[in-house]
Amino acid sequence: MVRFIGPDNDAYVATLARHVNEYEELTGESVALEIIPETDYVTNTLDALRSRLRGESAPDVFMSGPVSMWKLAGEGIVEPLDAYLDSCGDDYRPGDFLPSLVAANRWTGRRGDALGSGPLLEIPVNWETYNLAYLPDVLEQAGLGEPPSTWAEYFAAAARIAEKLPGVRGFAQRGTATWHTMYTGYATQVWSYGGTDFDDAGRSALASPEVLAATRDFVAAARASGPVRFPDGHWLDVARDFAAGQYGMIVDSDHYVAIVEGADSKVRGRVAYTRPPLGPGGERAANMWTWSLVMNSASHDKARAWRFIEWASSPAFLARAALEGNMNPTRQSTWDDDAYRAAAARWNGFGDNSLEILRATARVLPTPMPEYLDVASLWSAAIVRAYQQPDVLEQIFGETASRIDRLLHGDRTGAS
Repeated sequence: MVRFIGPDNDAYVATLARHVNEYEELTGESVALEIIPETDYVTNTLDALRSRLRGESAPDVFMSGPVSMWKLAGEGIVEPLDAYLDSCGDDYRPGDFLPSLVAANRWTGRRGDALGSGPLLEIPVNWETYNLAYLPDVLEQAGLGEPPSTWAEYFAAAARIAEKLPGVRGFAQRGTATWHTMYTGYATQVWSYGGTDFDDAGRSALASPEVLAATRDFVAAARASGPVRFPDGHWLDVARDFAAGQYGMIVDSDHYVAIVEGADSKVRGRVAYTRPPLGPGGERAANMWTWSLVMNSASHDKARAWRFIEWASSPAFLARAALEGNMNPTRQSTWDDDAYRAAAARWNGFGDNSLEILRATARVLPTPMPEYLDVASLWSAAIVRAYQQPDVLEQIFGETASRIDRLLHGDRTGAS
């Protein structure tokens, strides 16, 4: 038997559940799928997942991605995959994966070492970067002719939309106390402002002028023209609200295209896509994420676990998954597939825009380290506090930077 665990609310996992019987018929092996709520799977501690990754009934394969996987790799839970990749079948074609996605999943496991070197720790099955999606008709009704090209223009356009169009807010934004509040559009903005998470000496840069300027602009705009529900917006709620026409713009996961261009969307066919805005110095950044398949180092049958991974990330499986809403495709062959190209052709240049961002701009921006889940959790909590108390933003971020530094020097109370 092969055991797999993953989150709900994920199109890839839905495709896997829909077609896993084909693997069982092909191999004669049974598969036990455990799908748990994404709000339990993706947390600041990963406790629901980590508690399942050891013991007799531990899953052989699980879903993960940057930050989460870094923590698990640091705990010895992640099995390197290079040896298995070297022995894969001819039809698997590992060179078909988009190179930057493979590089983003290679890492030594050491704090501060760049991604792209070290063993391959997971196989990417979908990815996202953070584009600017907007409604041209909403911008036109607000008296705006072109999409914003800078963050200053973005926030100004959002204010104009909120002022001129009753019932429509300027921009959508996810926001909870969970770690990934800092990871998507906000991180894309911070790095575009010239900010970063750590300075050259390895100290937290949250109190740097660049991070403070980005956060100050973000908080002011979010309060004036951002989501009414902030900071209680789960990513799926945000995507659905945008699809319902409640916002004029969003800089967040480009995989939202499966929702905003879906059959139930009120804005289907009306959305345009472009690169994320430029920062004050003309710099453009875009963070990146991959949902990936990870082999548990505690798997009792790693050869069988790899057979499952090979099937579940094969060219045929991932091409079908993309047509069932698993965005974005990780294999070049899917992007070249006639059926996928026909589907994506209805999305106003979405595909070309996302690939341009991936090739020219996108990378995993945070500094890789096993402790980053704690770092991101503290940072996200600081964003929420700054939104609630903007007058003491500098104090909040200064205190958070100090807590992060203490955390990385062995004081675990800094993560509480």
